Amino acid sequence: MVERMKWISPAIGIALVLAGVSARLALRDVPNFAPVAALALFAGYVFANRRFAVLVPLTVMALSDLVIGGYDARLMAIVYAALALPALIGHWLRPRLPLKRGWSAGGSTGALVGSSLAASLVFFLTTNLAVWALGSMYEHSATGLLHCYERALPFFRYTLVGDLLFSTMLFGGYALVSACVRQVAVPVETAE
Repeated sequence: MVERMKWISPAIGIALVLAGVSARLALRDVPNFAPVAALALFAGYVFANRRFAVLVPLTVMALSDLVIGGYDARLMAIVYAALALPALIGHWLRPRLPLKRGWSAGGSTGALVGSSLAASLVFFLTTNLAVWALGSMYEHSATGLLHCYERALPFFRYTLVGDLLFSTMLFGGYALVSACVRQVAVPVETAE
């Protein structure tokens, strides 16, 4: 049985990548509204292998950027790293969000929302710091940095909403499937 189940993790990884690429391409006209950080968070949660989990968002970005196009390689590297980090947060989330045992509104929701918000905030802070440091759009001073963050705030709300929405969809779907599997796995008592 274990031998037959080896294909499940790669199949889930491929499904996540295909869904992520499709969604990123479909939503590319809405700035920063993408499922990539949520997919990374979810991959970190469901895959025990951290390297495999990190490959999910990196592959989504690389494949979708083949269509969307690239930009400054240094900035792209920072964006990719900021979108891979939630996979590590997802691994941390595993013991704090026991979805296989059922969704509890208290701890489960707080841990998920906190992790999603942390992923959004890290992305916002690191990528805008990189835009300021590597580019020429803003004066290289404290005032220029603040101006960079200020001008990025409208995009940050899309990041927040997207990360929360896609995280809720992924983790909620996982909890629902887990609950259905538990229901099917429970032996039914037969009348004698």
